[in-house]
Amino acid sequence: MEKDYNLVLVGVGGQGIVLASDILAMAALEKNPENKVRTSQLKGMSQRSASVIVHLRFGPRVESPLVTKGSVDALLSLELSEGLRYMDYLNEDSIAIINNEINIPPVIFREQKVEIDHSLCYGCGNCLADCKVNYYFKSNHEFLALNSPATSVINGKCVIQDSCTGCGQCFHACPRSAKRLLESNVYPEMNQVANTLKKFTDNVFIIPATDWARELGNARAANVLLLGVLLGTGRLPLSIKTVESCVSKLIPKKLVDTNIKALRKGLEKGQEISETVFGKPVLKTD
Repeated sequence: MEKDYNLVLVGVGGQGIVLASDILAMAALEKNPENKVRTSQLKGMSQRSASVIVHLRFGPRVESPLVTKGSVDALLSLELSEGLRYMDYLNEDSIAIINNEINIPPVIFREQKVEIDHSLCYGCGNCLADCKVNYYFKSNHEFLALNSPATSVINGKCVIQDSCTGCGQCFHACPRSAKRLLESNVYPEMNQVANTLKKFTDNVFIIPATDWARELGNARAANVLLLGVLLGTGRLPLSIKTVESCVSKLIPKKLVDTNIKALRKGLEKGQEISETVFGKPVLKTD
């Protein structure tokens, strides 16, 4: 009996993750109309570069649309670090194909803070009076989640406290320009991403899918190119002919040629992975 297949696709809004899942869902039905195909999409504020995850399951016995953690056959990530967010879906037999594109969402800048140059500051306190957090803390602090004012004067110097939001409102109040914004966002290195994922499976492949798609004329075709890579590895039980047919049906006509080229480019790269890592090509071409 044919095995049920579990796939998780992740990335950030605007990368075409939902479209990629729709292509595969249609292909699964075209391959076998008796297949049960279930999908679940969590988009959030997808148009604002938020995290997006799609579960896709198909096969003869599928009921729930959600993939159980630790049971995914393939994890596709269109953004370098997003694969880490969902790595607990992997097991030792899973394959993870990760695009090396870095797309830092706006939310990562929430750690922006104000820093004071104490060689310039002489503790005048102007910034204390101009700070909105200080105002709310003093006037209504029993009703707010504030443990302290944002700024204080200690030993003749202004000191930034944990309640500072980094808004920069106090800058114009400082007569000696002693303040600046400190952005403390941290992004993992590529080898950190790979090494972390390899704690779950050895089958981790980080590829420049966006760069390859850009060479073909449209960087936005990276989602389809990633599908081609998975097809080429032989770890997706669908044929290239069926997937190409679904790309032609779901992609706008003026973009079909570029996306078919991207699919075939990915297929070629996936075959290289299959031959060098898994020992032989196992591509379905019918």
